[in-house]
Amino acid sequence: MGVSAPRILISGSNRLGAAIEERLHAGGAVVARISEDPSALTTDALEGATALVLASGDDAGNVDMALITRRLLPDLPLVIRLFDPELAAYVRATLKGAVVLSLSSVAAPVLARETLRALGAAQVSDEAAARAVRRRKRVRAPWRRGLDRVLLGAALTLACVIAAGTVFFTKMLGLRALDAFYFVWTTIMTVGYGDITLHGAPDSAKVVGMALMLVGAAFMAVLFAFFTSWVMTQRREAQRGRVQVRWKDHVVVAGGGHMGIGVADLLAAAGRRIVVIEREEDRPHIEMLRAAGHRVIIADATKAEILELAGIKRAAGLVALTDADPTNLHIALLARAQRADLAIVMRAESSELSAYVNEHRDAVAVSSIAVTADEFASNALVAARA
Repeated sequence: MGVSAPRILISGSNRLGAAIEERLHAGGAVVARISEDPSALTTDALEGATALVLASGDDAGNVDMALITRRLLPDLPLVIRLFDPELAAYVRATLKGAVVLSLSSVAAPVLARETLRALGAAQVSDEAAARAVRRRKRVRAPWRRGLDRVLLGAALTLACVIAAGTVFFTKMLGLRALDAFYFVWTTIMTVGYGDITLHGAPDSAKVVGMALMLVGAAFMAVLFAFFTSWVMTQRREAQRGRVQVRWKDHVVVAGGGHMGIGVADLLAAAGRRIVVIEREEDRPHIEMLRAAGHRVIIADATKAEILELAGIKRAAGLVALTDADPTNLHIALLARAQRADLAIVMRAESSELSAYVNEHRDAVAVSSIAVTADEFASNALVAARA
């Protein structure tokens, strides 16, 4: 008499839930969907189940459903998705018979392993290298910005005033050109030493001198305003980590979330220095990353000048780990345009996009949904058949 197929329930109407269901079917399980609403969870809804997978993206809802299930059926195996690492650790330690997983805890080791593998053999196809060269021609040189028009205009105007004043006082006071320039300069800078004065000069010279004082005070105010702004901007840029990285053979990680910190720590443990680029300044992991010794740049990694700032041309590899597949592909292609031989690994939730990128060898793409679904399904099948 054959062994009956395990009946596994799934809560989670998202891409991960669909991928887990597909793998459970492939593993020979009978799969049924249940509501994500904890209030709808009853003994009848759980009847006949040999395991329950809670794959919703809502931590609070998953915890509530796990606790209700444990009260209704104390021995039913649970596989729970929890995003928050502290909450996950607490549930794992206190809830018997529960396996707690997350996208980052499952996918980060895989991404780190693929990155180290890519660093050992950073090669791209000839076709991908040719595409990178074509894209590089379209990438604007980093930090090539126009001069501030206001500052440039003020500087040119000031130079004209100084030149005109020098000519005027050379003729009016009979001074040498250098002495006239010295007099105009000290007047504009409002630090006249009294060695050259207009006390006995004609009235026209005194009027021009007073005008120079007024113009000089105005221009000095502009100069100090620009200088103060520059100092504050530089300080702000330094606080955001926007200082040129001079390292070599480091790894640039785009994305400072749970996945990013997991991959960064694993790569650092393997002896690699890490530069993390994170767009959102209020991410809770920023200080954790810095405390771990990683360089953190608060900026948008989809900009060529930011990758250049992170030292991409001297780096050993890049890992794109943002939450959006298009953004990760954008970063990967931008990096490839700057370095045709760079080892690049990207996270892609879509298994189709992952397969497509791997086929074209523009990067090593890892589907976080696919590897996480494999882990969830494997744990559920093992628990259901135990």
